[in-house]
Amino acid sequence: MSSRPPRFTGLFYDESAPESCWIRDTGIAIIPALDNHPVLALIGELLPGPAGVATAAGSVGLELKIDGKVVFTKSDIALGQFRIELPWPAGTTTAGHKLEIKLLGVAYSNFLAWLGRVSGLSFLQAWRMQGRNHRLRIQRIGAGSEILFDFSNRAAPWNLVIARSSLKVGLNLVGYFRAILGVGESVRCAARAADAAGLPVACIDLKLPCRNAQTDITYSGGLQSDNPHPVNIFHLDAPGAKDIDHHHGASFRAGKYNIGYWAWELTEFPETWTQYADYFDEIWTPSQFATEAIAQKLPIPVLTMPHAISFKRPQGDYRNKFGLPADKYLFLFLYDLNSYSERKNPTAVLEAFRLSGLAGRGAALVIKVHNVASNPIDFSRLREACATLADTTIIAQSLSREEVYELESSCDCFVSLHRSEGFGLAIAESMYLGKPVISTDWSASAEFVHEGNGCPVRYTLVKLDRSHGPYSKGQTWAEPDIAHAAEWMQRLFADRSLGLTLGASARVTMEQKFSPAAIGVRYRRRLEAIAGW
Repeated sequence: MSSRPPRFTGLFYDESAPESCWIRDTGIAIIPALDNHPVLALIGELLPGPAGVATAAGSVGLELKIDGKVVFTKSDIALGQFRIELPWPAGTTTAGHKLEIKLLGVAYSNFLAWLGRVSGLSFLQAWRMQGRNHRLRIQRIGAGSEILFDFSNRAAPWNLVIARSSLKVGLNLVGYFRAILGVGESVRCAARAADAAGLPVACIDLKLPCRNAQTDITYSGGLQSDNPHPVNIFHLDAPGAKDIDHHHGASFRAGKYNIGYWAWELTEFPETWTQYADYFDEIWTPSQFATEAIAQKLPIPVLTMPHAISFKRPQGDYRNKFGLPADKYLFLFLYDLNSYSERKNPTAVLEAFRLSGLAGRGAALVIKVHNVASNPIDFSRLREACATLADTTIIAQSLSREEVYELESSCDCFVSLHRSEGFGLAIAESMYLGKPVISTDWSASAEFVHEGNGCPVRYTLVKLDRSHGPYSKGQTWAEPDIAHAAEWMQRLFADRSLGLTLGASARVTMEQKFSPAAIGVRYRRRLEAIAGW
């Protein structure tokens, strides 16, 4: 059964005047909270009673209330059309206003109708038709020149166009706004989308523990602790949901529509994580790939809301800043060691570069890693693998977001031979910078990297032979074709115009499909649907 609250109750259709409604006693209509505060108008007609029908004869009046306050009373409405204009209710509300339309002069006839129904007495049966009530017809409810309810449209009397434009929407974005990690950039992307859509937004720093550095200051000046808007959106990994109430208080989620923004990288969402959906009314994800994996396991809505990709593009040459050669064609790969090296697959990038034969011939490979201190074993393995490959540079120091963009802009091509991705932020950022991308043609990144704007790499699906963190043994991910990736490296190195053409197309893809404005429209439409439900 639908949980949508009715927009009007107590107004009924019949066939005597099919383009209007009648009222048994009191009709109620929920009026949206409009910003321009127009005059509210009730439009209808009082029909004459049929000749010789005593049960329909008599005066009929109206009493109108807005939010419980009487604003109009008339005991004897004149025959014919009427338009009653009411002052717009004072005060602000996000829920709208309640208009009560009460018939006057029908209390006794309504009693006789009831008595006829319960007693079955023959002389009372004529009163059951409630002829007097049927004479007063409600045709429309308007606000200024706009029609809010048109009861001649039986299928959809409620004007959804006006309703959506008038809804009070706003969101509380909760996440690691200051953290240098993917889920931190996720909430910052969301803030860009909300701002572009003109949505009222409160930016709230997630209080759950975070191992990464808290040095991003993009939104630090506007962070707050309260959540004034009707919708909360939490950017966090699914298991973190159980700690929200502990760190933010139980009242933080109470009375709100709560959305979890989750990323996931495989086709099978963990069964043990489905319990964390209990904390939310719906789930958003950054990709259709993640949506399909999660939606199979949950009974609540799961929607795709991609990351909004936009930032100030660096100007100038930053190679010297990072100690990179000025005269070489640079391939770049960057990843967070906390994101599991087995999934990010840096070894494949190294092997593809080795196989390309470009080392020592005018090309170089740059690998930027993050969270080295907490992953010493993985970092040691990476260094050993790079030691035997010429023209390979590892950048291990922490970089700000602006410096990451500078590094991405300094290189000629981004390479990601991942086994799976929930979105692929570094891929998207490089595309936004107009760089060609060599990327495994599977999982979320395949939704926006194709041969028209990049270099998709063939793959073979394989079963995990052991578990890697949340990625369980027996699940499926991709094994990229290293030889195919090496071929792409060779082609881009030999044909610089190809890279420029693909990079330009990649930039257009990001600007058109993943801009804050494009993603913000999706936010607004969904929030309006939630608020209007």
